Amino acid sequence: MSQKEVVDIRIMRSKKAISETFITLLNERDFKTISITEIVNKAGVNRGTFYKHYAYKEDILTEIQDHFLEHLTIMLNDNYQGICYSKLKTEPLSDALFIFISERRNFFHLAIHSVGFLNFQLHFSAVLKQFLINNFFLTAQYSLKSQNLLGAYIANGIYGYLVEWDEMNYASSTIEIAQQLTDIFVLDRSVFKLPLSDLVIEND
Repeated sequence: MSQKEVVDIRIMRSKKAISETFITLLNERDFKTISITEIVNKAGVNRGTFYKHYAYKEDILTEIQDHFLEHLTIMLNDNYQGICYSKLKTEPLSDALFIFISERRNFFHLAIHSVGFLNFQLHFSAVLKQFLINNFFLTAQYSLKSQNLLGAYIANGIYGYLVEWDEMNYASSTIEIAQQLTDIFVLDRSVFKLPLSDLVIEND
């Protein structure tokens, strides 16, 4: 093993210890009450090591968040690349997104509740929006002048859907939650069935 490889391994171990310690502390108490001194002491590294990689404790969360979003992008490309809107009535959405979130539920719950993860919803929705524009919209007949508006609407809706799933403590299975989202996409009448009285315009 070369000297460079040894150094790289040490760096990875140090950063992993720092990030895992910080996440553990965030699960215990508020972001503002956690100091860099506490992080490095519990992680077993010195302050010099910390400042080689980060300027502020927020930088740790930015790195963790970027890593999560990078893997989210890969997952979307691997599992939803060939999705066709016109076939959703017979071919429900894959539950890959929900498996991805479920496997990272501790992080996701923390990210949507901790002030340390700045603009998490914005960045998460931006990844979904870009994927929708680049892939999903190519198979759908939408007449909106701006796909950005529709992409933002759907992406933020999916984010809210996932947040609600988190609030329900992931009670529904990944397959069930994927089917429900599919029904929403295709506006399944069994899901959006309205009373007849709501559809009739009464004359004065």
